[in-house]
Amino acid sequence: MYSYVLTSMKRQKSRSILVVLVNFVLAVLLNLYFGLIGSYQTQLHDLAVNTPIKCTITNPDGTMEVGISVSSEILRGLQAAEQIRDLDCSVQMKAGFGEFAIEDWKEHLNLIVSAVNKSDSSVLPEEMEIQYLDGWDETVFTGSERVCVLRKTEMDKQGYVCGEEFLLTVYYFYYNEKDELWCGELPPVSFIIVGQIDDSDPVTSYEYPDVLLPFQTAWDLVEENQADFTADAVSFYVKDPLALNAFKEEMGQIGELGLMEIYKGDNVRFSYKGTALYVQDGTFITMADRLKTAIRILTAFLLPMGILVFIVGYVISHLLANGRVKEFALFRSLGMKAPLAVWVFWCEQFVLVLAGNVLGCLAALLVEQQGFQEIMTVCGAAFGGYMLGTTVALALLAKEKALALLTTE
Repeated sequence: MYSYVLTSMKRQKSRSILVVLVNFVLAVLLNLYFGLIGSYQTQLHDLAVNTPIKCTITNPDGTMEVGISVSSEILRGLQAAEQIRDLDCSVQMKAGFGEFAIEDWKEHLNLIVSAVNKSDSSVLPEEMEIQYLDGWDETVFTGSERVCVLRKTEMDKQGYVCGEEFLLTVYYFYYNEKDELWCGELPPVSFIIVGQIDDSDPVTSYEYPDVLLPFQTAWDLVEENQADFTADAVSFYVKDPLALNAFKEEMGQIGELGLMEIYKGDNVRFSYKGTALYVQDGTFITMADRLKTAIRILTAFLLPMGILVFIVGYVISHLLANGRVKEFALFRSLGMKAPLAVWVFWCEQFVLVLAGNVLGCLAALLVEQQGFQEIMTVCGAAFGGYMLGTTVALALLAKEKALALLTTE
């Protein structure tokens, strides 16, 4: 039987070439089609990676991003959030060396303190350089040790060196219920100097803080004093820009009422409370929507494309079978059962269709729009759809009587 199949393909060379060519074209076109969908999906993924969405906690009307009051409840919610990354928290304080009476604050309270949870915090000047003590690095700000980084000029004035321990009296700021700024004193605390801020350039260093503390250390000091801790600047990035809905849902559950959207309508009341969220997602949403629309349109044609492949397989197989009705009727007349006669024709189509798909796969691999696995999957789908159409066409032919086939030829 198999020798007959090969002989039949050679005898009907033009028809065989037609089947191979049709399947070659189908395989190439379908791979180009799926390659286009894959290209848009890749662009969407790259857009999410290369277009980070920054979020900033602001006061309710969005007029302030720094110098606000972000409650510890919101801070804890952000620390536990799964949809954000690169959380950047900071708070500014005042301090003085040693221990002194509160009435002597004008003489001693002359140090600007910044507590941050990362060395590249947005509140710190970009050009600021820190020289760390051996065994320490920028990860010091992610911890809660009683350590600090001092400005070099301040260290020289006091005669301090890295690794030395000294006493620091810290004052923190907070807003009362009337949005009035107040200052609270913390008990003197011993800190170890683990780094120094290079302020040798007077032009660029005038904005440098005098003392840098780990953010969690400042938080712990305030709460140990039985006071409510608040941060004055908080920002972060969306972890997965393609999951904005999940991100916004999570943000709505942080804090007592959730992080609200900025409100700038009439009768808005000014406040220093950091309860609103400014999400810079406009550019990403615009570009992502275009790519998603293109993907949806192309994906909507997947079912019609599958039906088209089936129809092509059915029509071509039906036409080819009609041209060989006498051959099929002869098999039946010689006593061959209909399933076996169909099997002979089906095997012939199988070999030709497989050959066309293999050539189409090779051509798609040369284009290199998709990976090998994706190309094989697409070619497999094209092969299956075409052979399904062939099977239906030959099954309908098998139902006909041998005499009826001879009379219709």
